[in-house]
Amino acid sequence: MTTALLADDEPQLLEELAQLLAEAWPELTIVGRARNGSEARRLLDALQPDIAFLDIRMPGIDGLALARLAPAQTRLVFVTAHAEHALDAFEHAAVDYLHKPVTPARLAATVQRLQASARPQAPEQLRFLQAWTGNTMKLLEVEQLAALRSELRHTRALSQGGEQLLLRMPLGELQQQLDPALFWQIHRGCIVNARAIERIERRDDGELWVQLRGLAQALPVSRTQRARFKGM
Repeated sequence: MTTALLADDEPQLLEELAQLLAEAWPELTIVGRARNGSEARRLLDALQPDIAFLDIRMPGIDGLALARLAPAQTRLVFVTAHAEHALDAFEHAAVDYLHKPVTPARLAATVQRLQASARPQAPEQLRFLQAWTGNTMKLLEVEQLAALRSELRHTRALSQGGEQLLLRMPLGELQQQLDPALFWQIHRGCIVNARAIERIERRDDGELWVQLRGLAQALPVSRTQRARFKGM
């Protein structure tokens, strides 16, 4: 649930904005309405809304001053009849600035910006691995990896060309930076590059083993990870 606070010293405009928001964003829950800056500050502290629509000119505390007092997670939209405040609004990290009278089309664009700003951003995926050997730094392209194997608190990176790097970070930490669609965990201490798989063997005892390009030895697949290879 996304929550919002509306603040405007003109009751009619406050009601109009609430109605427009109900049409543009039915899932938005308006948790509070304030008719002056002091009331808006109290509600911001008490309700911790996701979004605050703030009139800039209000009795008591104006919208720009309120922006400096708002909770860090509250995204701000300024609403005012005074266009000269637009630059000030964006300097206060506002998501958007609405000029009165607010139109449905303009508010729809603001809603789109707010919804986009709330979507989690995918972390940038790792492209290179690097490690120092003495005074020399070695680089290994992630796409050229065959496997990553846990070695206590370190990770051994093995390339398809036979290169190796010992990385001073645990495998679990490194895994968070890799594309899960490409790098598959085959058991607790090993991740393989799916593109490096040469073949999968089912041995007489029913166990699965993965043979990777560039590695002499096949790697075992744990029972908990077998489902990934079902039907292959």
